[in-house]
Amino acid sequence: MSSPETPPNAANPQGRASLPAPANAVDSYRSAILDIAEAMDAISPEISPSYRERLMRLHGSLSELPVASHTLAQSLDDTRQALHEILRDFAGKARHHNQVLARDLNQTLDMMARTEDSRSVQYVERLVDFADQVETAIRAGDLQRLERQTSDLRGFAESIELHSHDAFARLREKLTEIQHRLHEAELLATLDPLTGVANRRELDRELASRVGGNQEFCILLFDLDGFKAVNDHFGHLCGDEVLKQVAARLSGQVRARDFVCRWGGDEFVAILACEQAHAETRSRQIAARLNGPYRIAGEGHEIRVDVAVSVGLAQYIPGESVINLFRRVDESMYRHKDTAPSG
Repeated sequence: MSSPETPPNAANPQGRASLPAPANAVDSYRSAILDIAEAMDAISPEISPSYRERLMRLHGSLSELPVASHTLAQSLDDTRQALHEILRDFAGKARHHNQVLARDLNQTLDMMARTEDSRSVQYVERLVDFADQVETAIRAGDLQRLERQTSDLRGFAESIELHSHDAFARLREKLTEIQHRLHEAELLATLDPLTGVANRRELDRELASRVGGNQEFCILLFDLDGFKAVNDHFGHLCGDEVLKQVAARLSGQVRARDFVCRWGGDEFVAILACEQAHAETRSRQIAARLNGPYRIAGEGHEIRVDVAVSVGLAQYIPGESVINLFRRVDESMYRHKDTAPSG
């Protein structure tokens, strides 16, 4: 034990603060990521949810780093690059979102302000009724109809006159609310309503982006073997809870630059940004994590559900069609099922 009189920096003659232990450094990094997520919510709450999800996956991956390993530096560098990519994407999208929102809303409101000395309040009432129709379309989730009606709303605003400041303020509030609801509807249109992960429509966009950018990636297809028996034996509500937990486990096993969606039924797709050799290793690790048991809260008791997962895998070949890519993934899945030990 060192003497109490030993100066704090006696072992560091240059007076530099000692570097924190690796574990403390990782904990500080994880804490910083949580602070960044909160800052994103404050900066642009309309677009932050998807970026917060990516940050939470990155935050979770840091807890699995081999702190005592010589690979820690490389692992931290990988996460730093992923964090940089998230922040760059967020900055670009937030800037674009704010510009579009400000431009469209200000143009509409400016047109209304110029005609504030309207001859008849009836125009206002008609426009408010029209806005209510847009809100009804938002609740229906019909994005194409929303776009048409929002465009018509702006055109109608050009032809009306407003009678009073009160009517103008009421309409301005209504239009602002519509803008927010439209964004919420667009966000919900990308998610699977049961599990909260991305849906098939968002998968199509993600694939198109990665193919168009000539990115290297692999497709993993996860299938829950015997899932029908879960619904038959325990009921569909229990089956739905299993699917939610599977989606949560799968989302927690991928990196921020990867992608997860519900393919349909009891099948999930993951896109891993890596080559096939690494994806094969990761697929086995993820499948092991997705295998049961799952514990579902029943009426006064807990239900244990055991499910096994089969996985198919294929790396994208530049130039091939998405149809062919998924055909190879399916073939890989069936080979896995054929070679899996019988239960």
